[in-house]
Amino acid sequence: MTLKEQESIVKSIARYSSSNLYKQVLRILNAFIKPKLLPPELYGLWNLLTLIDTYTLFSHQSSRISMQFLVPYHMGRNDQQTCAEIKSSVFLGTFYINAFIILILLIYAFFGDMNLKVRLGLITIAIITMMHWYTEYYFTLLKSHQKFKLISSANYLEATIALVFNVILIYYLNIYGVYLSAIMSEIMLILYLRAKYPLEKNVAFRVSVFIDLMKKGLPITLFNFSGYLVRSFDRIIVSYFLGIKQLGYYSIAVMVFSFLMQIPGASREVIEPRLMQSISTHSREDSMREYFFKPLINTAYFMPFLIGTVFFLFPLVVPVLLPKYIPGIVPTQIIIFGCYFVALSYITRGIIVANNWQFKSLGVLIFSLAVNIIISITLLHLGFGINGIAISSSISYLILFVGLMVFMRRKCNYALEDWKTNTIGLCWPFPIMCGIILILETIPKSMLINSITSSFFKLTIFYGAMFLVISIARKKYTLLKGFKLSDIF
Repeated sequence: MTLKEQESIVKSIARYSSSNLYKQVLRILNAFIKPKLLPPELYGLWNLLTLIDTYTLFSHQSSRISMQFLVPYHMGRNDQQTCAEIKSSVFLGTFYINAFIILILLIYAFFGDMNLKVRLGLITIAIITMMHWYTEYYFTLLKSHQKFKLISSANYLEATIALVFNVILIYYLNIYGVYLSAIMSEIMLILYLRAKYPLEKNVAFRVSVFIDLMKKGLPITLFNFSGYLVRSFDRIIVSYFLGIKQLGYYSIAVMVFSFLMQIPGASREVIEPRLMQSISTHSREDSMREYFFKPLINTAYFMPFLIGTVFFLFPLVVPVLLPKYIPGIVPTQIIIFGCYFVALSYITRGIIVANNWQFKSLGVLIFSLAVNIIISITLLHLGFGINGIAISSSISYLILFVGLMVFMRRKCNYALEDWKTNTIGLCWPFPIMCGIILILETIPKSMLINSITSSFFKLTIFYGAMFLVISIARKKYTLLKGFKLSDIF
């Protein structure tokens, strides 16, 4: 590879990363605007509707995953005919799947017994689902052709337009503004993509090609979908048993949870390609140490800083910025403890996918989902409300992580010294974090001036204690030496 090509790759990565960061920042602002301008029951309704769209995306993710990897492969072999068949089969095959799903949504929307807001919401989701089918295909195609400059500019445009439309339309039209903003943002994105990169004319749809692509990508899709189901089923339980208004309060916890997961999620996106490359050139022990144990233990000692910050400051922020959502404070403080285990679980996916163990590991995800449902319903009957749902979710995340670690240990029965040392190292951060928070929360309010002073005082003590924990751990666990944020990012 020439120096010029290397510089081009570096620029593409930098541009793409910065556009993703910009998109995430504006997504956070968008997530804040909706509860700020909507009452809890309507915010809960929108969160429930968006679940439908997200679940629908998994219906054709398998073929798109295969397409993203196979198109560059066949382009390198100058096999244009196969590339054209793959792209056409994915485009048309996923269209047929989406069309069927959308037809069901529209039939239910027009003939189901519901109020106008819900009916229009379902119609909106049907429209957005079709547009997401188109834009997701576009982005997959652009990635397979290495058009990251266009993807980056599209990220900037999409995030900016969505923010502007949300602020204006939600303010004037309430929930109908949410619907209109979502549709208009997607339309603007599609027009931009079509203007910058017109799609090629599709060749005939080949069922055999599409089925083969689905089979190749199915294991990863099932694993991803099962993981998302574990993380999102709590919203379905809240809406079914407690109603849309309580879901609105609980959605604040979901918003914070999603924000905290951005960092380990970004870490996973960086680590996994490097892991795939490392497997063919390094020993199994070295790959495990660098791309599993190191990010795992660094994440374990870093996450308490995020969790502690939210735990102590969130009760200050919500009454000022989102006073209608005060009932969502406690479930948020509960569910962020579950973030700790989800963040660690993220790191296991690279090894599982690299060894094609997705189907074998599904039992762990299904079991944790079953535990979540059983405990949630039990706590609801005991009167715990959305706090009980948050407790149940956090417990299921703990079970998920422990189950995946046991699975990994049985499959990767090498690097025994690393397993022993780092497993012991993982046992300390969470209980110490919980112990410090518990001690700080027992400080009588009379000893502190006011709630603001109290929160920042506790947070300062918490930071100091956790930095002390890290400084002690670094002396014993070599993979923590030189601990810095870049180890996680």
